[in-house]
Amino acid sequence: MKLFKPYSDSADKPATPEAAVASGQTETTGTANGAKAPTKKTIPTPKRRDAEQARRDRIQPVLTRKEARTREREARFEARDAAMTKAHARPYNVMTRDWVDRRWNLAEFALPVLVLLFILTLVGSYLLPSLMLYSPYVIWVAFLVVVADTVVMWIGLRRQLKLHFPDEPLKGKFNYAFSRTMLMRRSRIPAPRVKRGDKFVWPPQGGLS
Repeated sequence: MKLFKPYSDSADKPATPEAAVASGQTETTGTANGAKAPTKKTIPTPKRRDAEQARRDRIQPVLTRKEARTREREARFEARDAAMTKAHARPYNVMTRDWVDRRWNLAEFALPVLVLLFILTLVGSYLLPSLMLYSPYVIWVAFLVVVADTVVMWIGLRRQLKLHFPDEPLKGKFNYAFSRTMLMRRSRIPAPRVKRGDKFVWPPQGGLS
């Protein structure tokens, strides 16, 4: 005849916290010796759909209208800068900059000279009114000198472009060169690589960079 043992709660409980973890019972929060024990799960496991949506939001966050406009503007600026950098790196543009930068271009000083003449004209109109009769002629003379110097610059540059880049059309080359001559030397971008008065050498010995 078999004897049945009386029911006891201790028979169903693991003897140690490690055994509780192994058996899947994580209700305990502490042990007798003060060691850290498994705790109950307080945060529910997110659904797969919610987890994927959160991941997409981290990769491509939802932007406000203002943030979207700001990002589009920054993207346009970056694209413009990349296009300008690519255009400046073309060999014929490098040669154009070297040709302009090695010269004393009168167009560079045209705007400061015109401003100075305008100020002198205003001051002279009160001190010496007779100067007003000659000021227009001075301005026209300065303008014609700048035009003549620009024509000389373009004739020499055009000859070099045809010599070294015979298959490259000349369209747009004058505008690129003239816009550089109008800038003060320190404000030119990219910065000049040659000094004023240097002998023009192409291709340059130091490369195009």
